[in-house]
Amino acid sequence: MSTKTTNIKIKTTGLSLVRQYLVTYNAASLVAWSYIAIRVLTNIGNYTTNYENFGGFLLVVQTFALLEIFHSAFGIVRSPIIPNVLQVGSRLIIVWLVVRNFPEVAAVWPYSTTSFAWSVSEVIRYGYYTLNLLRVDNSFFKALTYCRYTFFLVLYPVGACSEFVLMQASQIITKTRPELSTLNTIFSVLLKAWPVGFYFMFSHLKAQRAKFIESLSKDAKKEKVSKKEE
Repeated sequence: MSTKTTNIKIKTTGLSLVRQYLVTYNAASLVAWSYIAIRVLTNIGNYTTNYENFGGFLLVVQTFALLEIFHSAFGIVRSPIIPNVLQVGSRLIIVWLVVRNFPEVAAVWPYSTTSFAWSVSEVIRYGYYTLNLLRVDNSFFKALTYCRYTFFLVLYPVGACSEFVLMQASQIITKTRPELSTLNTIFSVLLKAWPVGFYFMFSHLKAQRAKFIESLSKDAKKEKVSKKEE
């Protein structure tokens, strides 16, 4: 990593069409998730109007994240496809299978904590990707990079636990309606699989963080050596 922190460096010349597309996609996603985060915060305490205020928009934005699976599958980005499928798939289950079918579960605080955890993590992630694609190199980018590999330690468990509660609430509703017995069975399976999926994804994220911390340590050693040589 560069030690220069006073200026922003952006290399915009010669951007390939793929990179231009990715910059546009990530920047648009950053704006969308920032809007959701603001809507969640301004609606605290008015949980009964959650879906009306930001639920529909969240559903659309999260559905567009399906593109990330295609990005990974077709080699547009260097990202493992299995974590992408699990991440995007689990969220689509929440927004479509749970909240879309049972909007009443959006009128409780776990929906707000789910939405907030998602939005903060995505603002950080898409912000990082956008700046990285533009080859920004400054102190803000370094701070954002640190946030990317640190904030998930809190945000991911909060989000996963809140999702679990929402699914439990939906299953309770299906138990009172015999015509939804199939959906009740699906929820039973998903509730058992959720902790396993969480363990896999959280372990994956912690492994990424370990690599990041290791790279920081190596950079610090190189910087220390270069200073001694001076």
